Amino acid sequence: MGWLKVGLVALLTVSASAAQAGDSYGFRIDLSLSAKAASELARLHEGIVVAASYYGDPKPAFAKKANEVGQIDLGREEITVDSTVASVDVTGKAFERGHVKWLTEGKVMVNVNVYSARRSGPDNILDCDFFDDALTLAQQAPLTLHCKLIGEP
Repeated sequence: MGWLKVGLVALLTVSASAAQAGDSYGFRIDLSLSAKAASELARLHEGIVVAASYYGDPKPAFAKKANEVGQIDLGREEITVDSTVASVDVTGKAFERGHVKWLTEGKVMVNVNVYSARRSGPDNILDCDFFDDALTLAQQAPLTLHCKLIGEP
């Protein structure tokens, strides 16, 4: 089936495309699914989306360039993979490198969300962890985000 069951969590065993070498804005996400989520995704032939949004707080001189919540948008990367994929490399290819100079202390933040690809229906069926913190923290080691079915205890 492409995954190894460990306790109540099915750890997936296939890797998505590799990150671009030398890209300082990339990082890796390790996905884990509950046994029920892995089974349902396989039954539905459903995929998984990993969405990474880069942002930061503006220096006072660039406050007018901020979005409606007062942050500088630095790009968004969305990666869709099969439900058997265990690791996803966010490459940073959509990152707006030229806008880092607009940020307070150049501190880049990243928000990562994971959800079903909606191939089998209009609604997301996954309840997943998310990450919202400094990019440097995401790059220290692969982030592990756990998913289960919505409504699963």
